[in-house]
Amino acid sequence: MAERPRGTNGAVSRARPSAAPVRRNLFQSQLTRRPTPSSSNSAETVRLEGETSRESTDIVPRDHNGNHILEFPPTLALLDDGDEPPPDEHQELERERQRLAEAVRHHQVNHSAASDRSEEVLESLRASMRAKVAALAEDNWMFEPGAQNRYH
Repeated sequence: MAERPRGTNGAVSRARPSAAPVRRNLFQSQLTRRPTPSSSNSAETVRLEGETSRESTDIVPRDHNGNHILEFPPTLALLDDGDEPPPDEHQELERERQRLAEAVRHHQVNHSAASDRSEEVLESLRASMRAKVAALAEDNWMFEPGAQNRYH
């Protein structure tokens, strides 16, 4: 049995009971110290620090009355060429139809090619399975009950 450490007077030392477990900082060398606060702790600097911490927690900025400030991004006119005016509604619909038709054609070409490939793969798989079944059928004589009598 291991001996307990003894105090200076020869008595058994006891750990003092604590309400909370002691947590040791294993990474103390990696911590950096915060700069010391300035000597002027006026009410204005304290108030400003309080406002910045409150403002930093808001996702949407607020004005001085506490109302949300909604900033909309500027809209830019998308022009293909620098001289071309924005297309009218009819031209835009026609372009959209052409894009859609091209996407449908592209999908049909890719889809039919994929289905042709999958049919080829399935057919080669079926042929391989047929060959394995034929090989097993040829070797079936080894597993027949009368096969053991042939060798004895």
